[in-house]
Amino acid sequence: MSGDTLLIQEALGEKVGKFIQCVACFLGGLVIAFIKGWLLTLVLLSCIPPLVISGSMMSFAFAKLASRGQAAYSEAATVVERTIDSIRQVASFTGESQAIAQYNQSLTKAYRIAVQDGVVAGLGLGSILNQSL
Repeated sequence: MSGDTLLIQEALGEKVGKFIQCVACFLGGLVIAFIKGWLLTLVLLSCIPPLVISGSMMSFAFAKLASRGQAAYSEAATVVERTIDSIRQVASFTGESQAIAQYNQSLTKAYRIAVQDGVVAGLGLGSILNQSL
């Protein structure tokens, strides 16, 4: 729950101001570009739709992988909580190895999702950089 409140705080914090600043810089740069060279500006504006499409696909994939990663980590936390809650039964029936195996399996799932997140980031940023060149 504390992780969710931090996400909300980050979303409402400085990101709104940064968004307004970036939009103002983009629009100001667009106006200056049209004043200085309108023909070149029109040619370069054709690059914007592929960049927006790539960025939106990348952000959609990030959101999907983030929710899957959070679910995998919560599953690992559930395994730990169950083990600690029933520590007497786990210790008396030598269930440590089974609890450790379940925890490692949950962390392996989270690790795979983190690797997929890295691949998506690399491909997404690579496609954006490739289109901007």
